[in-house]
Amino acid sequence: MRIYNSLKELSRLKNAVVTIGTFDGVHKGHKKIISRLKEIGTQTGGETCLLTFFPHPRMVLFPDDHGLQLLNTIQEKTELFKEYGIQHLIIHPFQKNFRAQVLRNLSGIFW
Repeated sequence: MRIYNSLKELSRLKNAVVTIGTFDGVHKGHKKIISRLKEIGTQTGGETCLLTFFPHPRMVLFPDDHGLQLLNTIQEKTELFKEYGIQHLIIHPFQKNFRAQVLRNLSGIFW
C-alpha cells in the first residue's frame, strides 16, 4: 500500500476506484465499503484509493467538543487499510477550508 500525507503527493492514477470518508474506525460498515471498492477495482482493472482526513473533521470544526470517541487511531486505521488490500491511502490534513481545496485537487487527479 502506498501512503500519501496529502493530495499534493499523489500522482495521477489510471482508472482509480475511490472512496472518501473520515473513517472514525474501521467497523463492519467500512469493511463493506472497502470490499465493494476492491470488487469494483477488480472488475474494472482499477487501483483502489481511499481518501481520509486527519485530524477528524469534528476536532477542527468543533474544538471545544470533547465528546468524539474514535474507534481506531490513525495508525491502527492505516494498518487495517493495508490488511484489507487498499492500494493507495491518502491521509489529507483536515483544515477548515478543506472543501474547496479537496475539490480542486480531486478534479485534477481523478477526472
